Amino acid sequence: MNIFASTGAAVGLLVGLIIAVIILKFANTNHKLVTEYDERQKELRGRGYMFGFYAIIIYECVMLILGIGKIPLPVDDYLIHFGGILTGVTVLCVYCIWKGIYFGLNNDRKRYAVVFAVITALNAVPVIRAAADGTLVKDGQFSLEFLNLMILVMVAVIGVTLLVRSAADRIEGEA
Repeated sequence: MNIFASTGAAVGLLVGLIIAVIILKFANTNHKLVTEYDERQKELRGRGYMFGFYAIIIYECVMLILGIGKIPLPVDDYLIHFGGILTGVTVLCVYCIWKGIYFGLNNDRKRYAVVFAVITALNAVPVIRAAADGTLVKDGQFSLEFLNLMILVMVAVIGVTLLVRSAADRIEGEA
């Protein structure tokens, strides 16, 4: 048991939440923390949360089966659990983008683009450093920086989905 690692992770999560609050206030046009949605958006977002929940259940069932079979994975447990969280969040985001409800009434899309760019850069730095140092994999196991790589994959999926949806909207508008 490493209480210092757990404490560090908890403090890191707390600092991350504080930064997220500041970013959300910056990214919303009325500088409120909470994004505002109309009734249609709320209803459809509820379905998105349901799909995200089911995605996590499926992911965890797969991990459970692999665990029962004692099939070794080249990642630590915390990366496996974080993978479940990212799976659910990604499914929710992709669903909301496709339904046209990803952005709320008080979101500034340009500011959110800046936020996504910053998130991408902050997560790319440790991945690039670890890849350059050859430390992304240590003793056959992915290192902590793999967590940043997982976030980059999620952000890439969300970004590509936003671009495809935007292109589809433009084509539909021209027709």
